[in-house]
Amino acid sequence: MFALDIGTRFIVGIISDMVNDSEIIIKDVAIKEHENRAMLDGQIHDVTKVSKGVEKVINELKKNNNEIKNVAVALAGRFLVTAVGEYEKDISEFKHIDYNTMKSLELEAVKNAVENLDIEKNFYCVGYSVLYYELDGEWIKKLEGQKGNIAKVKVIAAFLPKNVVDAMLAVLELNNLEPVHITLEPIAAMNLIVPEDLRTLNIAMVDVGAGTSDIAISKDGTIIGYGMVPMAGDEISEAISKELLVDFKTAELIKRTLNSDDNEIIKYKDILDFEHEITKEEIMQIIEPVIEEITSKISEKILELNGKPPIAVMVVGGGGKVPEFIDKLSLKLNLSRNRITLKNIKNIDYVKFENNVNFEGSEFITPVGIAYVAHKNEGNVFARVMVNNKPINMMLVGGNISVIQVLLQAGFTINDLVGKPAPAISYELNGELKFIPGEKGKEAPIKINGLLSDLKTPIKPGDIIEVGKPEDGKTKKAFLKDVIKPYKIFIDGQKYEIYPRILKNGKDASIEEELNDGDKIETKNPYVKDITLESSIVKFIINNVPYEIPAGKIILRNGVILGDFDELYDNDNLNSKILELPAIKDFVDIKPEKYITVTLNGNNIELPVEEIIIKDKNNNRIDINSKVYNNMNLKVEKIEKEIKLLDLFLHIDFDISNFTKYRIFINEKEIFSFNEKINNGDIIRMEFE
Repeated sequence: MFALDIGTRFIVGIISDMVNDSEIIIKDVAIKEHENRAMLDGQIHDVTKVSKGVEKVINELKKNNNEIKNVAVALAGRFLVTAVGEYEKDISEFKHIDYNTMKSLELEAVKNAVENLDIEKNFYCVGYSVLYYELDGEWIKKLEGQKGNIAKVKVIAAFLPKNVVDAMLAVLELNNLEPVHITLEPIAAMNLIVPEDLRTLNIAMVDVGAGTSDIAISKDGTIIGYGMVPMAGDEISEAISKELLVDFKTAELIKRTLNSDDNEIIKYKDILDFEHEITKEEIMQIIEPVIEEITSKISEKILELNGKPPIAVMVVGGGGKVPEFIDKLSLKLNLSRNRITLKNIKNIDYVKFENNVNFEGSEFITPVGIAYVAHKNEGNVFARVMVNNKPINMMLVGGNISVIQVLLQAGFTINDLVGKPAPAISYELNGELKFIPGEKGKEAPIKINGLLSDLKTPIKPGDIIEVGKPEDGKTKKAFLKDVIKPYKIFIDGQKYEIYPRILKNGKDASIEEELNDGDKIETKNPYVKDITLESSIVKFIINNVPYEIPAGKIILRNGVILGDFDELYDNDNLNSKILELPAIKDFVDIKPEKYITVTLNGNNIELPVEEIIIKDKNNNRIDINSKVYNNMNLKVEKIEKEIKLLDLFLHIDFDISNFTKYRIFINEKEIFSFNEKINNGDIIRMEFE
């Protein structure tokens, strides 16, 4: 197990094993100090600088170890909030409660704690402790391996802001590390120094680091609360820096000399390059108010969480090593001095060292604790799911985790999950570049625990995910009619749709032609001749014979007649008019069959003696030159008539009004009326003066 403690001042990496589920073996250690102040109050402020520090730790550990990929980490309790959650489940159909089922119950209880959070910000769960288990209504120490009807678990979960967690994950990602265990620093330290058998005692654990002082309280066999004070060793160093006018790094070195048995006189150079000497007693006078404030706040937080002073306090972390810190905390909690101790990693009998690894001090409790809880999988918000028979660890709380998130962490790419789309078709339409996307690829078939699912399906601990192969999108044809819209033309209020004239790559094209990649399409307004109007049919009857003839139309825009090659525009509002219809005479035989012949001034003239009479259905006479009309019903007859002198002058090109005096003779008899009847063979003579 590779455990990584990214503290405010130092980064500690530990390689360890666990024996008999209780004894942890420290096999290798690497320690690096941050460049500048890349972290403040336990929170990562400069991801890049922290990442470089982690890289140095990894490189040193790689000298004696195999490739380092998986990592266990913990987060400081800056902005820590807690919530209680519980969950119960019917387990009557289970043969027994296995580890995955128990873990699933715990994480469902954590999700219930998420729902109980009374905060607006987006927070992640970074660890939890089980308050108790119940089986069929009775308290039980551990559920795994048990059988019953109803199992219940209650947890206390710790939450940090999303940006705090994301910063940590970003550092790990930059170093190609896969987190398999994330928890809270006080959970890690508490599990190491206050094992289960001691949790029946009311003990407070205080991890005084550089940026924060994290607190955990045990009582009645469980951990009842977590807390945090945003003050620790850095505040002490800052007090020295301000008072002695030295940089932070020098102040840190001065602070660390306070625990040494070296000379009482400390020499240093300030930022103005003046050299000074100061006694340890004088330094203690500088930092005494800060220690007073920090211990007061820690005491207040312990009393807030516990309701009263605990029976004992265990202090860990480098910040707690400052002289008088333990003494002042003892006074604030009203505990005797022998009820508060500064824990040393060397004094924990189930922590062993190999390969000449040798380190000691309270500051190493937390990094070893991170490794310890990772081996035992305690307080972990990661859970295991199986993807195509490969185990994957995922953070399953702090929001619903979907299949796609698990698969991406498992190394799948989007191309492994979604088929490639078919190639797009690019073309130009009137100078504008356009695309028709190819058919989308199909998602890979996914099953969760044997049931069909999809990439958005949420998962839970222990789920078994099976992923098949995606299908690429198929290439489909496109046609000009798919990309060119018809014009809307309104004629007499009726809507017509007509496509514009089309040029494809400079040549006339039909709307039905296929569109190919790279085609250049140009559209032009259609002509009047391109629109097909509904033909009007005129129906009529003549002498019981039915006729049907089409009546053509002309198109008008604002009263102006349009020609065949006039252009139409989208949303044109036009009118139509029926063309002039033929005359009745075009459908009637008007050639007479009977004639008489007369002679006028020596010229023979034939005159018809038949008259054509046309009547409608109402017996009204109709002029033979009238136009036909719809539903017309006519009766046409030919009858003989008397021929009069007037009829003669109607059949010849002769205007008698041009003459003032004339005389007319029929068969040498002078006639004085144009109504005089004439007969076949009559000789007519006209004399003019």
